[in-house]
Amino acid sequence: MAMLRLGDTLVPLIFMSDGTHLSNFAGDKKKWPVYITIGNLSLKSCQMPSTHTVVMVALLPIPIKNRTIPQKRLDEQRQTNQKVLNEVLQRVLQPLTFKQSPNPKSGYYNVLCADGNFRRCKPVLAAWLPHCAEYSDLHHPERHVCSWCECPMNELGDYVPSDKQHPRRDYNLYTMLSDANTNEADAKLSSRNVHQGSNVFRHIPIIANNLPKPDILQTMQIGILDHLQKWIFHFMKMHERLDK
Repeated sequence: MAMLRLGDTLVPLIFMSDGTHLSNFAGDKKKWPVYITIGNLSLKSCQMPSTHTVVMVALLPIPIKNRTIPQKRLDEQRQTNQKVLNEVLQRVLQPLTFKQSPNPKSGYYNVLCADGNFRRCKPVLAAWLPHCAEYSDLHHPERHVCSWCECPMNELGDYVPSDKQHPRRDYNLYTMLSDANTNEADAKLSSRNVHQGSNVFRHIPIIANNLPKPDILQTMQIGILDHLQKWIFHFMKMHERLDK
């Protein structure tokens, strides 16, 4: 992959996605839009809706919920749904998958900027802003697990000494184990609380788990505070202070 040269312009791409519930009166009516903006825009422009600094680039497919089929068929359908989602996202992100290209010019574009000059620009994926449940759908970890490290669910919130830190999540390893498709590989994925399936970001030159996840509502208020409340409840009950 070619390095940035003096005079090149880095264009950080910021994606946002959120499945939106539309109606309670006509079945499972939802939309799953993906929006994009860039980090080179001024704050003044971002605050003006008329400048259209955020645009929609795709509507992700939402499968029909099948509640009456056997569990085996349901698991197979879920894998098919995940495969379709990955293929759609790969089409959306295809211009960024220049990691394996032998051409040193891959990933660069001559762009006409607002001042009327052409610049040699290189877009990079800088952030993908989903909520916690959607993050699990994109990266395949199980719900309610740490997205940064492989901490077991029953140890979330516990103090861990610096010499016993849990390993960080390695999505390249998860992809290799998923592609192996053996009982041993499936067991290793299960021990790491990861579903089988390829990470859609694996062909992009980024570290997927380093993408910012600043969803304050889902991560802090609904996630951490809910965990803290349950921990305090258990602590007070254990020490017979709950009634007092």
